[in-house]
Amino acid sequence: MRGSKPVWLALVVAAIALPLPAAPAHGLERKGVIRTFVSGLGNDANTAALCSRQKPCRTLAAAYTVTEVGGEIVALDPSEFGPITITGRLSIFGTQNALIGVATGATGVTINAGAGDRIIIKDFIITGAGGSNTKGIQLNSGQLALSHSALKQLSTGLSVVNTKADLVDTDVIENDTGISTTGTGVDTNVFPMAGPTEVRIAWGNAIGNNKAYVMNDPGTGTGGNKVTILEFLTSNTTAAFSTNVTGNATLVSGTGASCGGTNCQSLGFYSSNTNPK
Repeated sequence: MRGSKPVWLALVVAAIALPLPAAPAHGLERKGVIRTFVSGLGNDANTAALCSRQKPCRTLAAAYTVTEVGGEIVALDPSEFGPITITGRLSIFGTQNALIGVATGATGVTINAGAGDRIIIKDFIITGAGGSNTKGIQLNSGQLALSHSALKQLSTGLSVVNTKADLVDTDVIENDTGISTTGTGVDTNVFPMAGPTEVRIAWGNAIGNNKAYVMNDPGTGTGGNKVTILEFLTSNTTAAFSTNVTGNATLVSGTGASCGGTNCQSLGFYSSNTNPK
């Protein structure tokens, strides 16, 4: 018909007008909110309210189910918030005397995250209260930054397997084993220092542990064995460890083929300009 638009042109115009489906931010599917809250007065049923500041959850585990990947869980008071298993990027911020209690035969924090995921834990006391077969943090994959916290009265305070952890201003007190590593470490005679398994410690205290630091088969390097536990130095001398170390029955020990003789009897060290990776 004269003066009418072709049918195909009308269809094109209609298609252009249709809204496009929204893409999730950063390519990740959101499962909740960026920041959630826990409190001793909270209720885990408040996951329905996304563990908001006004309606906090009771436990870390419940709040985690509604926390976005890369988000934060914030403790509002010094209560006990139970164990948690973490599978992706997350920050957990406590408050003075906020607690993760570890029952007999249990683990307080289990981390099974992606290789590039960093887990941040700050201002928590993680304690087994002297119970048997207790573990504070089990780091299986992902990376950990633990600061201004305490690991105390546990069978093992921190266990690290083939990955990396940084401890800053953290106290390791009265554990059977304070920090245990499994995996190949750093050759301290090669720079820049790098290895798949590293625990880097700056400041804090290691007090009254039966075995403060244990390296399980860290491997061999040039001129001796590799190390998996490194201490930050406050000056250019190997005696200037930043951590206060007192009253430990055994300070450094190791097991496995690479720990024969005098190997695995001392910590590695680093300073601000070495930047171990």
